[in-house]
Amino acid sequence: MALIFYPLAIVFWEMLLRILDDVNPFWDISLIPMVLFSLSFGFLLSFVFLIIKNKRFSRILSAIVLFLLAFVFFFEYNCISFYKIYYGLFYAIGMTGQVLGEFADLAGEVALGNIGMAVFFALPFIFYIVFAKKIIADDTDKLHRKRPLVLIPFAALMLAAVMFMRLGPKADVYTYAFSVPGCVPATGLLTALRLDLCYRIIGTPEEGVKTGAEQTALWTPQAPAKPASSASVNAAVSGNSAVSGNAVSENAAEEPVVYGYNAAVDFAALIDEESDPAYKSMHEYFGSLEPTQQNEYTGIFKDKNLILLTAEAFSPYAVDKDFTPTLYKMANESFVFTDYYQPGWGLSTTGGEFSNMTGLIPLWLDGSHSFLRSVGDAMPYAAGNLFGSAGYVCRAYHNSAFDYYDRDKTHPNLGYDYKGIGNGLKMELGGWPYSDLGMLEATTDEIIEEHLRTGVPFHTYYMTVSGHCNYSWGANAMSAKHKAEAQAAFPDESPTVQAYKACNKELDLALEYLLKRLDEEGILEDTVICMGADHYPYAMSKGEPDYYCEMSGIDDTAADISRYRNTLILYCAAIKEPVVVDTPCSSVDIMPTLANLFGIDYDSRLYSGRDIFAMNYEAGVASGTMPLVILPVSGGYSFVSPAGQYDAHSRSFTPNEGVEVEDGYVDKAKAIVSDRLKYARLIISKDYYRRAVAVGEE
Repeated sequence: MALIFYPLAIVFWEMLLRILDDVNPFWDISLIPMVLFSLSFGFLLSFVFLIIKNKRFSRILSAIVLFLLAFVFFFEYNCISFYKIYYGLFYAIGMTGQVLGEFADLAGEVALGNIGMAVFFALPFIFYIVFAKKIIADDTDKLHRKRPLVLIPFAALMLAAVMFMRLGPKADVYTYAFSVPGCVPATGLLTALRLDLCYRIIGTPEEGVKTGAEQTALWTPQAPAKPASSASVNAAVSGNSAVSGNAVSENAAEEPVVYGYNAAVDFAALIDEESDPAYKSMHEYFGSLEPTQQNEYTGIFKDKNLILLTAEAFSPYAVDKDFTPTLYKMANESFVFTDYYQPGWGLSTTGGEFSNMTGLIPLWLDGSHSFLRSVGDAMPYAAGNLFGSAGYVCRAYHNSAFDYYDRDKTHPNLGYDYKGIGNGLKMELGGWPYSDLGMLEATTDEIIEEHLRTGVPFHTYYMTVSGHCNYSWGANAMSAKHKAEAQAAFPDESPTVQAYKACNKELDLALEYLLKRLDEEGILEDTVICMGADHYPYAMSKGEPDYYCEMSGIDDTAADISRYRNTLILYCAAIKEPVVVDTPCSSVDIMPTLANLFGIDYDSRLYSGRDIFAMNYEAGVASGTMPLVILPVSGGYSFVSPAGQYDAHSRSFTPNEGVEVEDGYVDKAKAIVSDRLKYARLIISKDYYRRAVAVGEE
């Protein structure tokens, strides 16, 4: 009976987890390797427990293993149902101490909310307890000589599954692109955890980079470089120019301006001097790309102050003309982005922060993630280091535990003097989540006073927390604070939606306070405020009903592109008329866009994103300079470009009206997506900035 029970038990757990996964599709070719791996693992358990001669010990050990497996599957179910991500055990264990701190109540609430499902995950364990003596019977000694035969189906199934993964369409997630969140939908949970352990011991296989022969010729500019004119800059700041329909209006200069390119690294020189084949191939790849072209908006904010915020679980539906008037003002004045996305990177808050602050796609690397892996790497193009190199005073603040997500390691490495609760940020705490207004009140005077005293521009980064889940009157102090206002403003909406909007009222008040203080000190027009989300409030869609659908009025899921539409705020009071921007863009575009706006030298080829205002592309042609929003969904990558939208879930491309695409457009665009992912991974895993930027810009 053991030969039947253990394989079926593993298949049951894997199938149950897959059925309950509302992020990844159930019917998919990955069902084949999942079943093969599950059966092989079940046969391995059968062999282990049958080969033990002491049957009482074997039954006890089997019970312990089955209980632990039930717990692990239930734990991962909680992760995917609430956080929309699977966690590797090593990463989860590393986060345990932090979760048991400020987030203990939230974690407990999640587990209790799903406690009914625990019974289903416990079914194989319960069945075993009842029938243990039949599953591992005393008379199995008679089969002693035949026990090794159990290894035959194990080996055959394992070999078939491995070959399927190695040669199949998802070979990357099994090898060099491995991550637990990406591998679970492709192979099943136990195989993902096995690989997580294996790769932590021997290292993740490295992806090959293109050889020099596979690269295109190194890019060379087709026109002489010339910086933007002062007339162009003045026109933009005074409100006499606009970006709409992917075209820039003519500026006030009498002669046409020939713009230069955001290209600061001499890759040809790097190639000549490089002895390491891997780095040389990377130099050749980046050198083959066309940089983004400077434009009418290059340098319009030169020497102004910058305040950059990542807003916890921010969404377009937190913006309301009457309820959150400051958010509404900032989103609809200065620059207005009509096609902005905050991708669900699969790393919760830390992924959104990383993309906002570095311009790189965040990925899982060797059981960790890009942000944590970047500690110790040279990160010259991250926000703090980039603006610090331009002479700015750079500070970062977070109104929660200073070391959560290891921010005490990551943020200083990005160039910030970083403070959070527990290492220098002094503010009234109250109930969880803590006040964004309180954080701004506790920090703004220090920043402004030093600037007024020294005249040195400042760049300040804030990671907010008032918008954090859960969204209920009892579990969210900021929601409770603004309960009456939200209920009066949105009487027909559910308490969950009301509570979400209520807690974002605190963010609105924080920004209102910020604008007021900047205006009082006479530096409002000298300060740029940029704000994006870390992720949409996925906690609103943790079950049925999907409250995010209620709030948005769109019947979609986490597999749909529409779920990731968001709002980017880029506000400066010096911009007198709104500049409407309908270029598709996302969080990885924030840093290259800011670098261009502030006139800081950088090489656009070394970001995953691009300057949103760069115009050197054609809508229907797939190129390295085209606007490209990459969205990890349904185990694949959807994308949005000026030509249309590609849905990875349905594998269909919908062109925009009036746009004719070149032959093979989708395949070319998918290849560009693949390259962006590959080199975002290599930049961090190989500490490439240290090799390229530090040498190439000398």
